[in-house]
Amino acid sequence: MGREKPWGLIFLLFVLDQGAIADHIEIPDEKSVETLRLAPLISEALEKNAELKATEQAIVIKDAEIGPSGSYDDPVLGFEMMNYPIDSFANNRFGMTGNQVSMSQKIPFPGKLTKKQNAIRFESEAQKEELRQKRLEITKQVKLIYFELFAVYRKFDTLKEQRALLDQLIVVTRNNYALGKRSQAEVLNFQVESASLLDQELTQEKLIRSKFGEINHLLGRSDHQGYLYGRPESIQKTPIKFSDLLEKKLFEMAFSQGPMAKERLAMLKASEERLAYSNLNYLPDLEFKLGYTFRKPSPGDPGTDFASAMVGVSIPLWAGSKQTEENRGAAANKVRNEALLQEERNRIAHMIHVLFAELDEANKRVDLFEGGVLPLTRQAVAAGRSAYLTGKLDYATLLSSINKRFQMEVASTEALAIRESKIAEIEAMIGSSLGGAR
Repeated sequence: MGREKPWGLIFLLFVLDQGAIADHIEIPDEKSVETLRLAPLISEALEKNAELKATEQAIVIKDAEIGPSGSYDDPVLGFEMMNYPIDSFANNRFGMTGNQVSMSQKIPFPGKLTKKQNAIRFESEAQKEELRQKRLEITKQVKLIYFELFAVYRKFDTLKEQRALLDQLIVVTRNNYALGKRSQAEVLNFQVESASLLDQELTQEKLIRSKFGEINHLLGRSDHQGYLYGRPESIQKTPIKFSDLLEKKLFEMAFSQGPMAKERLAMLKASEERLAYSNLNYLPDLEFKLGYTFRKPSPGDPGTDFASAMVGVSIPLWAGSKQTEENRGAAANKVRNEALLQEERNRIAHMIHVLFAELDEANKRVDLFEGGVLPLTRQAVAAGRSAYLTGKLDYATLLSSINKRFQMEVASTEALAIRESKIAEIEAMIGSSLGGAR
């Protein structure tokens, strides 16, 4: 009984020959689409992000509290009808009867309002650092997705290039097979490898669409079809002198000027002012009052007007249930913010250590690929292809060289994307360009 024919494989090869599947790959080539540039994407994200707008308004609200928090309570203008007899309500029967106009003003103990105002001012500074952090985070996220999209597109192009090379070899090998110079197994293996590459292209197409969805979300767009066929421009290596780049220096920059650390520091200062304010609440507030009494002449009294003044002090009679509890809460809040600042310091130290190591590795990998690996693998494929066509090299060795070459192409692109991504992450932490760390 004869061996059963592989009808499924034969059908797949027929479809490949007709190019039916390839026609459904919708990502166009680089020359036919608009270049997607990073700077405009970042500008649009910062302009349209709804969370940024909400944070900006929160700052306006907090800033509006600074002035009122340092102001006295409004003075009280009073009018008092004094000592009128209830039988006649006459204003000229007794000397003690009169109409008094007064002005009173409550003045908190010196230093209270300053501490309260300082606390709100520091809270406002913390919110401004929070806004800066959100802007840096959005910028970082756009960059990361952009670099990932660049890597995915380059892998897609690399797969197409690899498949085009295999398709050329398929034609040559099929012709040689017809002449009896090559085996059917070689033709089938090349075609199966081409089908595998086509499958990977479909995966990359899905990833491209997914990355555009992420970009549109960051841009605040509801229509995820925008920029569907845009291509990122080629990534250029950020010039950095790694011999001058020190982990300790990056940590100092992140802790001294990074927005998260500055936000925590501002909140600590605010809690210190709140605690000082609560301590002053044990001290009495003052109240001043000036009055002028208009009097009518009465029997035995010429009706001379009176002027009066009064000074009062508040008594912290309920300190046990009021001031003491407020002070305890303020002290706990200060300890909490000290702990959060220390935790932020620890987090920054850890993140800088990890990112610095990852950046160093990615930079070395980029140099490795550019300096030797890529040229060697390209030469190996060119030489192997010539040797295969002249019958001096078997197809398995050639196929291995082709796969290795394009794996290195993909790895090189990914290393470059990772290098730039790590730079973006460090810049978001230090709050400035990484060039400032040199």
